Amino acid sequence: MRLISLFLVTFSVFGSVHLASAQEAADTILYNGKILTVDSNFRTAQAVAVRSSQIAAVGTNNEVLSLAGPNTLRIDLKGKTVTPGLINTHEHIEEQHLDGPRSYARGLPATQLKRYALNFRQVRTTDDVLKQIRDIIAAFNFPPGQWLFFTTNPRGPDQAQLVFNDLNRWELDKAAPDNPIALTIGIPYVNGMMLNSKGIEALWDKHGDFIETYGRYWIDSSGRPTGILEPPAVRILLEDEDFLPTPAPEDVAPVYRKLLEEFAAAGITTISGALHTSTVRAYRWLDSRGQMPLRYGYGVMSTFGIPGADVRPFKMGAGSDTLFISSISARAVDGSGSRMCTSLKRDSQAVAGGGDASVTALSASSEWWPRGQCSLDIEYGGGTNGASLKANYFMEFYNELAQAGLRTANVHVAGDDSHSRLMSAYERIDRVRPGAVKDWAMDHCRLIEPSDIARAAKLGLMWSCAPPGRDGLGEVAEAFGEEVAHTYWAPIKTMLDAGINVSLEGGDNFWGEIQLLITRKDRDGKVWGAAERLDRETALRIATQNGANYVLKGDKFGSIEPGKFADLLILDRDYMSVPEEEIAEIQTLMTMMGGKFIFLHTDFANEYDLRPDGAIISTYEELVKRRSGSSN
Repeated sequence: MRLISLFLVTFSVFGSVHLASAQEAADTILYNGKILTVDSNFRTAQAVAVRSSQIAAVGTNNEVLSLAGPNTLRIDLKGKTVTPGLINTHEHIEEQHLDGPRSYARGLPATQLKRYALNFRQVRTTDDVLKQIRDIIAAFNFPPGQWLFFTTNPRGPDQAQLVFNDLNRWELDKAAPDNPIALTIGIPYVNGMMLNSKGIEALWDKHGDFIETYGRYWIDSSGRPTGILEPPAVRILLEDEDFLPTPAPEDVAPVYRKLLEEFAAAGITTISGALHTSTVRAYRWLDSRGQMPLRYGYGVMSTFGIPGADVRPFKMGAGSDTLFISSISARAVDGSGSRMCTSLKRDSQAVAGGGDASVTALSASSEWWPRGQCSLDIEYGGGTNGASLKANYFMEFYNELAQAGLRTANVHVAGDDSHSRLMSAYERIDRVRPGAVKDWAMDHCRLIEPSDIARAAKLGLMWSCAPPGRDGLGEVAEAFGEEVAHTYWAPIKTMLDAGINVSLEGGDNFWGEIQLLITRKDRDGKVWGAAERLDRETALRIATQNGANYVLKGDKFGSIEPGKFADLLILDRDYMSVPEEEIAEIQTLMTMMGGKFIFLHTDFANEYDLRPDGAIISTYEELVKRRSGSSN
């Protein structure tokens, strides 16, 4: 009996080694390696078999090789490590990021991008801005009445003052008297833009009642809109097709694909983030052609801030295996850096911690956002010049989602006050509809009041977290003090201990983010929040299975177990034994998604003479070099 029991235990550990019929041979077998399954017990195996899109078996070399047939591709790993594909739960690769440092869109003409960049290196006065707008309108000979979209990149306090204090709708009218125009203002589009008078008039003609009820827009001393909009008003511009033009899917989809290929080469097989409708169209264009090199679980943004929009037709998980809905998203409830909504006392001269380009332009003593962009606060109308609100749209939006049985996630939350207010809103919903907010999620894990972690755990919320960066938290410590920097920023172990599903987000080097979960060391070797350091097993689980849970697909991928999608990586070194300080140097030799080879490192492909159809055979570094060239 004891031998029978041992056999049953062994079989249940690795499972599905049984071959139902001779026709069910594996397509690919990876053997003689170190398979980190990241299952519930974090078991290690020698081999894994893939049949069609799924994992067929995990176990010893002999067990798994028994599934080989005459056409099975056998890859001798020679001791190499295999992990599940990595999952980044906060990325939104979309139109807003076409102009960024990771963009391939610089080779696309502005007429295809449907946006026209202003060069702020040449800007000293408002006249410099207006001249560029005039010149662009003249060069393209736009007809009167056509909506135009201009992007800016202000840097430094002088240019920030110029944008927020000197520019307004009436100044823009001087350059564009006949066209409605929108102008970015140096922060993410979803958080704020500026319109001229034609734009304001068009927006108010269609949605004036909504905007005057829910805001947020800046006003002058006479109560007239100055042109600056914040959420929810600004979101109408980005979703209502009567306003800003958007690129054609076929023009921008190849741009997005090239950046997705970089992610795949870095070992990422799934990403998640909120997307605008026009961007979703581009990804659907790729997906319909079988050209998605990874999975994208996205947050729907087409309903937030749109009067009369109906959330009920949406369903979580709807779509394909490579492009599916993971939430209905408000995208952001505050800003980054000095625009984080905080109730903490801070040094008025400090910047207060990382974020987008506006951090370099706005100090914590900003006259525009002294407490941050506190979108959940009914008292906050928008900046220091915002019109007062009649109702809280955010609260109504969340109530509507709960009533429809939907989920919200993929939302930027940065400041402690925003976290606290968001949880208060969810608690009110939960009292009326118990369990309605379970699995709702927040992203970033920046300033978090420690007592709010227990509140989140009680509600069953999730968190997508970025660990402290290599540049450290010196700015946070300067603004709020050392204790806050050590205890409020990404308290991931505390969250896990409370039973919260924590997933991982980060930059280009995802193995570097995993290393930071373990060491929490900055470039100078200083440890931030030593009590929050994680062991290797937990860190890898956060970057894989927990990410799959975040996108509500934990039963489909995230670990190496029979029946799950074969999303696998082969690594150039052993994650479990390499020195901690070298985890960031791990490179992906092979990325497989759903049993299909997506990426092969050139050396690996040559060593095994592998040239599978459709696979990218290159190196991560070579793929990155393409950014400086055309998108074609």
